[in-house]
Amino acid sequence: MSPDLYEAARVDGATKLQQFVKITLPLLNRTMAFVVIMTTIDAIKLSGLVFVLTNGGPNSSTETVVYYIYKQAFTQMRMGYATAAAFVLFAIVLTISLIQMKLFNKDADAS
Repeated sequence: MSPDLYEAARVDGATKLQQFVKITLPLLNRTMAFVVIMTTIDAIKLSGLVFVLTNGGPNSSTETVVYYIYKQAFTQMRMGYATAAAFVLFAIVLTISLIQMKLFNKDADAS
């Protein structure tokens, strides 16, 4: 980041908070979009922890989508069903990611 932007903002009378909101956040927009999308995907695919700690929990109460797909494919040997469930999960993650990208790009265009 160029210090010229902050110097120009100080000359114009911007406070530190205004500099942060109007200069720093817009410059970090792409990075924030990447982090939000990656953490969303990571939260959706959480399964290793469930497998190790609870194995799906009492009455499948802690079962995640990815663990459910794993269980269908490798425990119950329903590969076609697991593949279909994985494709649906892919479509959901893709939709969420595209919506988040659209929202972050809208914020970048408005600035």
